[in-house]
Amino acid sequence: MDFPCEVIKVSGKEAVKKYQELKATPGVIPVILGDKEEIDSSMESMSYIQASFAQLLQKAEAIDAEQWFIKRKAQDPEYYDTTPGDWEDFEPANDITVHLDIVSGEPKPEVYIALVPVVKSWMIPAFLKTGSWNDCPNPEEHAAIFKYWDEKYGISVVGITTDVIELEVKNPPTTKQQALQLAEQQFIYCPDIVYQGTQTIAALASTLLDGKIWFFWWD
Repeated sequence: MDFPCEVIKVSGKEAVKKYQELKATPGVIPVILGDKEEIDSSMESMSYIQASFAQLLQKAEAIDAEQWFIKRKAQDPEYYDTTPGDWEDFEPANDITVHLDIVSGEPKPEVYIALVPVVKSWMIPAFLKTGSWNDCPNPEEHAAIFKYWDEKYGISVVGITTDVIELEVKNPPTTKQQALQLAEQQFIYCPDIVYQGTQTIAALASTLLDGKIWFFWWD
């Protein structure tokens, strides 16, 4: 497999345990990539982005994440309508799911874990050249937004597949106001998690309140 860094194949049932163990590996940060079909698709997407990792990092450093949210919403205020809706109490999201089959909910037979040679987790989308299709932000935008969220909430990238990103969170929002503000940002970043998921920003916010896992999916 001509992947840009070392990749380990494990059973889906062992993926989360192995991922946690690999966190202790010096000089790299592990990230779950999904199954063979997903990693092949990710590699194909990478091939379309000519910029180097260093160039993408430089672009990411130049992006003001807060301004990015404002500008993206302004491009189509009707589509990025941030009316929160009514608050609903949902369970916080605390379980990693990137290794599971989306239909059955069962662990996939095999998944791959990449050992990405970066010093900060927010750099991973730039290294893996994640995005730049449909509504999915480009690699430098992912990296800039993750850096911003890392500074505020302490995030790390758990998984990146063809169309899914999952993040672990050390310091999730602890008040409804904080959760609503974050949910608005997450909706602008990834509208599908509301339009094809929670249905309202307030419902999304309730899953972020004390939630340790953030899930993003682009159609």
